[in-house]
Order: sequence, then C-alpha cells, then structure tokens
Amino acid sequence: MSRSFRQRALFAIATLIAAPLTAQIVTTDPANHAISPGMLTLPLHIGGRVQATPLPPPMPKGATAYRHDWPGIYFEGAFVGDRVMLKFDDAGNEYRLLIDDKLPIPFFRPGKVEVTIDGLGAKPHHVRLEKVSESFLGRGAFDGFYIPSNERPLSVKPRRRQIEFIGPSGMTGFGARSAKTECTFEELTRTTDTQRAGPALVAKHYDADYQINANSGHGLIRNVHEIRKEPGLIALYPYSFLDRTAPYSDPNWQPQIIEISALADYTGEPEPGEKWTTLEQLFDDWTRSYQAFILDLHRRSPRAAFLLDWADDSDFSGTGPEVDLFRKKFAAARQAIIAMGQRNGIRSIQFVTIGALRPKLKLTGCDHHPSLKDHRVLAGWLESVIDAHPGIWDGK
Repeated sequence: MSRSFRQRALFAIATLIAAPLTAQIVTTDPANHAISPGMLTLPLHIGGRVQATPLPPPMPKGATAYRHDWPGIYFEGAFVGDRVMLKFDDAGNEYRLLIDDKLPIPFFRPGKVEVTIDGLGAKPHHVRLEKVSESFLGRGAFDGFYIPSNERPLSVKPRRRQIEFIGPSGMTGFGARSAKTECTFEELTRTTDTQRAGPALVAKHYDADYQINANSGHGLIRNVHEIRKEPGLIALYPYSFLDRTAPYSDPNWQPQIIEISALADYTGEPEPGEKWTTLEQLFDDWTRSYQAFILDLHRRSPRAAFLLDWADDSDFSGTGPEVDLFRKKFAAARQAIIAMGQRNGIRSIQFVTIGALRPKLKLTGCDHHPSLKDHRVLAGWLESVIDAHPGIWDGK
C-alpha cells in the first residue's frame, strides 16, 4: 500500500474514532481489487444529475461509474449484513458518508480508492454518500457500493416529494464553513458545503428528493465579471455536465416545487463586448429569457409550483435614475411572468423576498457569502414560505 493510501486509511480511521461506530475502515488501492467479481453491486437511489457508465471486469456484475458535475448529488443504498465497500475515482471533490444514524465520515478528494467498512453488525443498514463540494476542480465519479455475496441487498424507494433549486452560489453553500470572508481558492474548495446549505436543509426537512442545479457566479443569461464570457444557467441547464455535454433527461424527475434565484445577472453595467449596451437592454432580455425558461421548466414538470426569489424595497435603497429603472423593470418583469404563467396554465408562481430577514444574515463565509448559521436561517425562512401554502406539495 502506497504512502498516500496509508495516509488516507489513517485519516479515515481517525475520523471513525470520533464517531460512535464500532466498525473498521480500510482504504485500498483499487489495483489490489478489494472489490472482487463475486461481490454484489448495491442498487442505488440517486439524487441529482449523473451519467452512468458500466464498469468492466474484474468489477462485479452491474458495477457502474456515476460521473457528476452539478452540486448536491447523493447516492443511497441499503442492505442486510456486516460489511459494505465503496469505490471512488475522484481527486477533486469532497464527500460525506452517512451510515444509519452514526456521525458522518468525510472523504476529501479521495482519488482512485476502494473503501471497506467492516464490523457494522449483521443487520439492516442504510448508507448515503453525499457530494459536499462544487466541482471547482472538474467533474468527479463515484463507482458504487458493494457487499459480499452472502449479504442481502435492499432497495431504497424514491421519496414522494421532489424539489428543485436553480441559482448561483447562494444555493451551493459557497465557502459556508469558512471563518473568514477573504479566502484563497484552496480555502474555498475546503469550506464549500452544499449539503448543509439552505436548499438541502429545506429538502431534508420535508423528506424530499432534491436537485441543486446551481453554479457559483452564474446568472440566467449573464455571469459575474470573472466568468462573464461563460454561458449562463439557462444555457447550462439542459445538460448533465457543465461543459454542455450529455443532454439530461429523466422522466421520473417531476418536482412539485422549483425555486429559482435569478438576481446574479445585475453585477455591474454592461461592459464592452457584451451583447447589451445599457442596463435597460439587459433587463428586457433577462425578462424575455426568464419567461421562456420558466415555460420550458413547466413543460418538463407540468405540476411544479414556482418560487421566484425577487428583489424588494431593501434592494432599491437610495434615489436616482438607476434605482428608478430597477423598480420599473422589476415591476414590469413580475407582471410579464404572471401573465405568461396564466396563459400557459402554470398552477402557481410565487415571488418571494427575504426582506426583514436580511439584517439577521452575518454573511461571514467566503466572499461575504452566507455562513452555516445563515443557511439555517435561510432554510427556516423558506420553510415558512412553503408552509404558508399547505397544498403546494399536492398540486394545489
């Protein structure tokens, strides 16, 4: 076993000591084939967008690589037995493994490695692997859970409720674990935590399956300055990967609620080389594009209700031509979206604002993003919005 694999094994065991779990964790170079052909591939329930690719022998029958790029992915399985193995091929992302009700086991940039967790007790177990990070260093791959042939796999049923979140870094837990606002790139990659951000917390509160189709710095049609020339979320949305390869399609993904955060487009005046020369042109294009995007989402998920994060009076402080333009254009955009929804039979469009909540947010994460505490506050706010519409999960 190489030094790097020994280090990972020691890290995993050290993590285990801190958790009330009487099992053993061992990491193995996959060239040693700890996962043997005679083992059973655990059937998975998967949340989020993945591309499945069969793995060749000597991997067990049904072994699959699940490649992913969007944040908030998770994999769930269940079995009766004492041991489970999992396989990674990912040197760029962070994961969190949860077994039953035990404390989570972290895997930071695991690389190509097989992990054996033994001594769980010969009884039913539930395993859940969550992707914690954004794919700042490129897409990753999880190659599945495996159990010995004398153990029994169980199925994990999809949840009745489904909810989808679309937006920029505020939905990804960007730098949320950071203790400071000024972060290096490495610090950012180590402190982002999508699974403890507001959207994931809300979904877990309602025991809902979820997709977090968000990407830091991205607006619907225009991104922040550093990535201004990259395509916006509307262009990325139809794909499984952020380089716009592998079109995404899943007829079983029919969320009852879709929340969209679409205020990142207004990060400064149009610059030379952009398609807009004035803020007014940008507003008009954004309004048209937003309507078309909502209509496309409605066609994909006809029973979905929409929650649209919207600007409020606290976003229009001050006076002057630009503030007047913002007020006018947001009011016009709201009316246009309402009319479009009525014409096309969208069952519900709600415009939601954080309003009085804003002073409660400390924004002490990287680049003044929400902290973990802020995300809990934001999750509670969104839960109150959803609870104010008791029929929203049932198509009412």
